[in-house]
Amino acid sequence: MNKLSKRLEVVASFVNDNSKVIDIGCDHGLLSIYLVNKYKNVKVIASDINENALSSAITNIKKEKLENRIETRLGSGLDVVKAGEIDTIVIAGMGANTIVGILKYSTSKLSNVNDIIIQSNTDLYFLRKNITSLGYYIEDEILVEDKNIIYTVIKFNKGKRRYNYKELYLGPVLTTKNDDLFKKKCNKELTTLKLILKNINSGHYLYRLKIKRNIKILEDVLKH
Repeated sequence: MNKLSKRLEVVASFVNDNSKVIDIGCDHGLLSIYLVNKYKNVKVIASDINENALSSAITNIKKEKLENRIETRLGSGLDVVKAGEIDTIVIAGMGANTIVGILKYSTSKLSNVNDIIIQSNTDLYFLRKNITSLGYYIEDEILVEDKNIIYTVIKFNKGKRRYNYKELYLGPVLTTKNDDLFKKKCNKELTTLKLILKNINSGHYLYRLKIKRNIKILEDVLKH
């Protein structure tokens, strides 16, 4: 069995035993296999929209003799499940727009879903804002550095909480932890934003305002 990346190990650490999980965009099925090996009562549906990826997952699952614990389904997002069939959604490695689209398109399938575990590489403000608007709060967040990239893994739990702009931008839990990896991530983001600000023309007024706002938040965080 291929070793799981540090990024996916953190994703797996947020899953509870006894969960009924859908691993959306399961790719080669490595996370699904790891989950059923780690938790003896977990049930997993491994799904992917890509036939080749799912075929690869099926091969790996058969190799591990785990066909009775992992069901594979071909299809898009939550289209492959019925309402009430799952209580945990795992999506790792997709863009924020795609993830939010999957969840908003299928709100009827969220009735029994208590946990949504996300690792996305793009627009975490947009992601947090939209998932919390669906009636979930941010239970935990972990940063993990894997091959020089800092990934953010977020666990959303059913319930309501209000968040301000800074919390949605940087993460309420990450801001509270304020550890070295968080500071490193903020520094990288600050460098990128300053470069963007330097290179966009004055015509992009609202975008410039947003960048300036984010720069100020990052500078304030790094002072403390």
